[in-house]
Amino acid sequence: MGIDSPIATCHSFPACYSIFHLAEERATMTYRLLQTLTFAFVSITLIACGGSGESNDDMDHSAMADMDHGEDAAEDTGSSSEMAMEMLGGGHATLVHEGAGGSPHVNVHWAVNDANITLSYGRPYLKDRVVGDSVPPMSDAVWRLGADEATTLMTDRDIMIGDSHIPAGEYTLWTAHMNDEFHLIVNSETGQWGTAYNADHDFAHIAMDVGELNSPADQLVISLVDDRFGFDWGALTASVSLMVH
Repeated sequence: MGIDSPIATCHSFPACYSIFHLAEERATMTYRLLQTLTFAFVSITLIACGGSGESNDDMDHSAMADMDHGEDAAEDTGSSSEMAMEMLGGGHATLVHEGAGGSPHVNVHWAVNDANITLSYGRPYLKDRVVGDSVPPMSDAVWRLGADEATTLMTDRDIMIGDSHIPAGEYTLWTAHMNDEFHLIVNSETGQWGTAYNADHDFAHIAMDVGELNSPADQLVISLVDDRFGFDWGALTASVSLMVH
């Protein structure tokens, strides 16, 4: 005699069949619930690990690219600063602008015994002209000691120029022939054009030592070297002592 299968047997007994069918439906529901929970867990894990969807490699490459770009920018900035700065007259000069009339304007900084001294001036070219004849300083006029705007001196410490005490501050510098002497003029007015000299604001007149250069300077150079402040222009050289107070 053959053995009947459980399903066949349950078909013969309705109550048994109902119990088996209910068990089958619950198993199916449990399986589907497990599938749903598994899918949800996998999705949450991917979101947590993947962030915005970019892979770690992509993020690493992006960060490295940003770092490289930053380093390149820093190198470019450094190169520009080095190109813009040069030694001039014993100090560090930075080009301000080329000058409308072809006379470059510079800021020159000197550090002297804890004092910061800065000079801003235009540097004209001689262009085959003769100082005192076709180009200033002339014997009968005040000169701006440069080109375009008035030459400006700034110091954060009191200084002595020649025998004159100059308090810390900002001034304009001029030159002029005074009888048999050549004077450096320190003026308290600032921000004016180089032809707007006003003697009412003169702070000090200081006699300078004058000489003649063996090799004329084709471009004006103002210097502060070995405690001497002065300039070379054409065949003319003039200087005076400068010390920090």
